Amino acid sequence: MTTLLPLHSPWVEETLSNLTLNQKIGQLLHPAIQPRASEAERIKTLGGAEPGGVFLFSGTRAQFIDSASWFQQQSAVPVIISSDLENGAGRIVADATLFPRPMALAAANDANLAFEMGRATAIEGRALGAHWSFSPVVDMNINPHAPETSTRSLGDNPERIARLARAIIKGMQINGMAATAKHFPGSGLDDRDQHLCTALNPLRMDQWWALSGRMFQEAIEAGVWSIMIGHIGLPAWDAGAGQHLQDAPPATLSYRTVTELLRQKMGFEGVIITDALDMAGVTAWGSFEELIPRVIEAGNDMILFSDMQRDFPILKRAVETGRLSQARIDASVRRILALKEKLGLPETPAPRPASPANVESFRQSAKNIAQKAVTLVKNQHNTLPFKLPPGARVLSYHLRGDPAENVDAFDNLLRARGLQVTHYNETEHEGQLTKRTDFSDFDAILVNITLSPSWGTNRIRPAGNFMRDVWSLVTSHHPQLAVISYGSPYAVYEMPHVPLVINAYSPDANTQQAVLRLLFGELQAVGSSPVDLNAPYFFKGLEGLRR
Repeated sequence: MTTLLPLHSPWVEETLSNLTLNQKIGQLLHPAIQPRASEAERIKTLGGAEPGGVFLFSGTRAQFIDSASWFQQQSAVPVIISSDLENGAGRIVADATLFPRPMALAAANDANLAFEMGRATAIEGRALGAHWSFSPVVDMNINPHAPETSTRSLGDNPERIARLARAIIKGMQINGMAATAKHFPGSGLDDRDQHLCTALNPLRMDQWWALSGRMFQEAIEAGVWSIMIGHIGLPAWDAGAGQHLQDAPPATLSYRTVTELLRQKMGFEGVIITDALDMAGVTAWGSFEELIPRVIEAGNDMILFSDMQRDFPILKRAVETGRLSQARIDASVRRILALKEKLGLPETPAPRPASPANVESFRQSAKNIAQKAVTLVKNQHNTLPFKLPPGARVLSYHLRGDPAENVDAFDNLLRARGLQVTHYNETEHEGQLTKRTDFSDFDAILVNITLSPSWGTNRIRPAGNFMRDVWSLVTSHHPQLAVISYGSPYAVYEMPHVPLVINAYSPDANTQQAVLRLLFGELQAVGSSPVDLNAPYFFKGLEGLRR
């Protein structure tokens, strides 16, 4: 095994030798909190212990910096601050650069832009006080109906994913941000949600090594400093009780998967962190009194979304009763400390400002990805560009799924071009278009879809009574009708006979601008689909893997 982390440096050795048992146990815990939380809430989160890291959700820049700095002040050992920066620091702070989602990057298919996204994530993330990004997602979106991967992934092509993920990792880590390949042993095959149950990766091991396993081996060889473990069973490797596929334990609890496969067979010696431990994909397997020690026994180093008041005493009892040895605790603490030293935290855990020139460059890269990503899936009647002079009337229908995921601002972009826009959406206007077949009073109809992963409330496929409105729009056979997906790339499977389908993959402002320019003929669609759009017709589990 080799590692890029300084596991035996003087600082790691001295710090480890001086830590009390309580401090060592605290290093394994990684609670989460809102940056806007009050001091009382922060103190409660700590639970009287010193965590190894803290996950911060989204907030304002001032809130994020203040919260990150506060937690640093509470511990003798630097605290590693983490967040989900899957498409840049703008994902958690509004005034930082928000990149299009990873699948858009994959459609742009440019390793230089992937590196720039990684670099921006590192530099702008460190400016907020963050040190550790839980990205990139290296899961393959093999099942078109997988609810958790979709646009968070880089597609389903192993070569493309590996090339772009390597560039992201390099861009992040040489600029001082720890990257994380996730979610081992590979999501993207089950159509269920780990927040609700243990998902499965049902591949045979030869298939796994060629697909999911390859993605993580590539990340390891690229020098990734951490890997996140998913609540995903790999029955071909660890069958559990063996009576049913679902008897395979989540990797989070599997010594065979975390230690024997990832550590020993694949040679990973960086930090291993669990996915959030409040998800039913793991909590359904027993009480926390049993699960918390089992997570460490499996070989994980840190527990994400720890409840410090609950988990700290459980781990301490496990050591005191002999269930967990101090040597086992020390092995994880050593890796965690080595990651902190690699990040320079013993000297500079505080925010490092980003230069205005860098920020301007990052914003241009985000625009470039958006423009290169837009994919013209179908243009059967060669209707692009649309003929929409000032005063033209546009019906803009929004299929949003989660109302927080929307492109409502797109209507204002159309209005800024002098168009008259009538807005409908499925939650506020359900049934208002049902049974209507004549839409000749409109010059164009745009069906804007933003169905994307949404954590436990997923609706990745269009379904529900509101789809009757969509049927009416499709039935109209309007000469200037377009289906535009800012989320799942499989809209063409759901509505295969619509003559004009555009995949944009991401609802961010740059992508909306790119779509607008495409409609008006100011931009050529050069994106290439990062997924096989015929896959939904063939996927039936293992038999459907046509590779």
